[in-house]
This record gives sequence, structure tokens and C-alpha cells, in this order.
Amino acid sequence: RYRYIDKATNFNLSCYVQVGQCSNAVPTEAEVYWRTVLPDSPLPDPILKLLHPETSSVKKPKDDTVAEAYSLTWLMWGLRSRSGPTKHSSPRPSHDRDHSADEYLARGLFFHEEAVQVGKTMTLYFPLAASAPLGLLPRHVADSIPFSASSLPTALARLGVANNSVQAANMEETLYMCDLPPKAGEAKFCATSLEALVEGTMAALGTRNVRPMASDLPRSGAPKQPYAVRAVHPVDGSSFVSCHDHNYPYTVYMCHNTPATRAYMVEMEGAHSGLAVTVAAICHTDTSHWDAEHFSFKVLGTKPGDGPICHYLPYGHNVWVKKEANRSSS
Repeated sequence: RYRYIDKATNFNLSCYVQVGQCSNAVPTEAEVYWRTVLPDSPLPDPILKLLHPETSSVKKPKDDTVAEAYSLTWLMWGLRSRSGPTKHSSPRPSHDRDHSADEYLARGLFFHEEAVQVGKTMTLYFPLAASAPLGLLPRHVADSIPFSASSLPTALARLGVANNSVQAANMEETLYMCDLPPKAGEAKFCATSLEALVEGTMAALGTRNVRPMASDLPRSGAPKQPYAVRAVHPVDGSSFVSCHDHNYPYTVYMCHNTPATRAYMVEMEGAHSGLAVTVAAICHTDTSHWDAEHFSFKVLGTKPGDGPICHYLPYGHNVWVKKEANRSSS
């Protein structure tokens, strides 16, 4: 449990995370902001749940399932494991994860673009969703908490997180990811509030006419199994902004634009369970500059520049497109 009181506003995070004790039916400031700025775009359910974490009915996940959920983000970024450094990074705290666990996750995450066709089958794995205990904070509260690697000790003290704890290491890793410089031709930012998420996305896409898309997946996860593609909806455009949540006491989205990309909304049905899901699929068409040790190449048997690499967006992640980009069926 995290304890933090913003003296200026008397906003009590300890109260904020006690289920049922601080709930309020009145729309939050962030919801009002969304309705004002994006009146024609429904607020995605995963984001709405983060604005009201006190109403969550999902049991607290075990540490290993949390590690799985957040490791998907690291794998999409091409970092081989959260358990140690890669040639792109400085040493990070150890979490005792091995590469076989990451490979298992990668085989249920990445796929070839040729699989995005009606009648094709792909094997995917949807881990139990992990979300920050404090959810999406009000902007004025999030902005009052220091958010940089150099100010980590202050943030730990403000949030009541013990030094040398697992959560402190997770926070350090998130700040590390947010401090990574963007790749060539890439815009990148971290957002600690809904308002910052929307405004950063608008700036990255160069327009205020944006809309979000997200995978429709069970928050409780689903076993790895083959999924038959029932319908494919290409998304017009070649550049999008993808936002991934990171392991932090409150919600932090790390967002980046994705040049040389194709996007799809893909309706699928599980071969074993009959589970119907719709995933937002992102296909990177130019991988020539990717690290040859990216896990996607290992699990798909390809190498940089061989062809598009695709992955789905896990529960709670979102991709943003220009509003005028329409969706067509195939």
C-alpha cells in the first residue's frame, strides 16, 4: 500500500487505493477533459478502469504474472530481458528472469504479417493484465511527484516505497526506459496522466484530430492457444503512436510514434476455448535497423530487413491514429 498526501489538495493516495472507501460516482477531471477534447471517441475501458482503481474487481496478480505482463513491453522494445543489461543499456537491477521465459512470451506475441488474413491461424498468449495499484492519477497530483532518474530518491520517499525494494527497482527501470533517447525518426515521451497522454499523442501526430484504439482482450488473461482469424480491418495511415504502460506505483505510459508501420484490428477466435478477441496488431515494415538479437527474429526465424515483424498490443496498451483515418474491412 502506498501512502502519499498532497498537502496542497489534500489528495490522499492511501485512501485512493482502499477498495470501496473512496469511490465517487462523479466523473473525474480527466474524464471531463477527455469528453471536452475527444467528444466523439469513447474512453477505452482499460483507461476508464485506471481512472477508478478503487472499483477494480480483479484479484491482485502474483508477482510472476506481473513480470509476464510488463515483460511484453520490454520485448516489444527489443530489450532481451528485464534481468540484465543489453548492449543498448546500462546494468539494471536483477529480477531473476531467464531468457527461456522471455522466449515463451515472445512466441505468443510476435507473428508474420502473412498471418493477418482471414482463415489463417496464429498462436498467441495473453497474460493476466497488470496495472498500477494507484491507477491514473489526477494531473496536478502526478505533476507534483518528481519523475526522473535523478529524483528517484525523492519519489520513493513521497510514495512511501522502500529503498532496495522490488518496487524501487521497477521504478528505476521505468525511469531508465523513459530516459532512453528516441531512435532515428522517432518521437517518444512518457505520460503520467491522461491529459499528458492525449496532449503528447497530438504533438507526436501533429494534429488534434486523433482517436485511440486498443485490443479487446480479457483482463484476466487467456492460455496460449491457436487463434483463427475471422476478420481483418486495416487502419489507414503509415505512422501511429503506440503507448505501453510500465511498472510504477501509478500509471506511466511510454509512447512513441511508429514510422514505416501498418496497423490492423484483427478479430480472432480461440481454437480450444472459443474465446473471441479483437487485437490491435502493429506490423513494422522496416526492421533493417533493429538489433539482430531482437527476440522477434529468434522466434520467427528471420533477421533484420527480412520483412515485416508484427505483434499485438496487450491489454491496457493503446495505439493512436489521426481521426480522419478510417477503418475498412477485408
